[in-house]
Amino acid sequence: DLSVTRKGSNLYKVDGKDVYIHTRYCYEYVYSEDSLLRMSGTSGKIVFIDEGSSCDVKAVYGDSGASPGKYKVSVSWEDDDWYEVFGTDTFIKTSACLSLALMEDAILNLSGPGYGSLYFIDDDDDCMVEGVYSKLRL
Repeated sequence: DLSVTRKGSNLYKVDGKDVYIHTRYCYEYVYSEDSLLRMSGTSGKIVFIDEGSSCDVKAVYGDSGASPGKYKVSVSWEDDDWYEVFGTDTFIKTSACLSLALMEDAILNLSGPGYGSLYFIDDDDDCMVEGVYSKLRL
């Protein structure tokens, strides 16, 4: 049992926790919706109780514990404001970032635990980072 709020295309945040649920083709616009999460390894299903609907879960992410510093990374766009760091199980949550990067070199500059900026070298584009996450096995 948990409560979730939609934060982007196929992205739901567990209310009160630094945990995100990444879904597939899920169009439920929910705010603090009571839900059930059923997982097997890294994939599963989320059931929105009041809506009476469910969606496939691609992955669940928790805080990666990334330390402040500058990192050269190669990123690809996954969904709105959600980027995967190539070669890792690390994902970056941004704010209003419009880059459709595909294996694009970038500089991840973390000012504090999980927040800072993501600078796309080729595009000369800079995005605010809200968090750095890793896949959870539930």
